Amino acid sequence: MGTLDERIARDAEKLQKLKRQKQAQLQRERQKERAIDTRRKIIAGAILLDVFPRFHQLQPQKNNAENHKEFAPLANFLKCLADNKVWVLRLEIQAKNMPYVPPTEQQNTGQVES
Repeated sequence: MGTLDERIARDAEKLQKLKRQKQAQLQRERQKERAIDTRRKIIAGAILLDVFPRFHQLQPQKNNAENHKEFAPLANFLKCLADNKVWVLRLEIQAKNMPYVPPTEQQNTGQVES
C-alpha cells in the first residue's frame, strides 16, 4: 500500500495529470470556437462582398494599422447603418419577408448592386 508520503505523491501526480487533461480540453474547446468564429467571419465577409461588390477594391495590408485605414470606408458604412436602429429594424423586417437569392443567380438576373 505504501507510506502516506508515497500516497500523497501519487495523488499529487494524479491531480497534476487531471489538471493537464482539463487544460488540454479547454484549449481544444477554445480552438474549436475560434475555428467556428473564423468560418462565420469568412462566410459573412463573402456575403458582404457579394452584396456590395464595390468593397472588392479594398486590399488587405501588411499590418493591423494599415488594414484599419484601408477598411475604414467599409467599417464606417456598417457603423452608420448599425447606428440607425430604425433603418436596421425596417431592413430586418423586409429581409425576413424575401427569399435568399444566391449571388450567382442575382448576377444572372441583374439584381446585384454595384
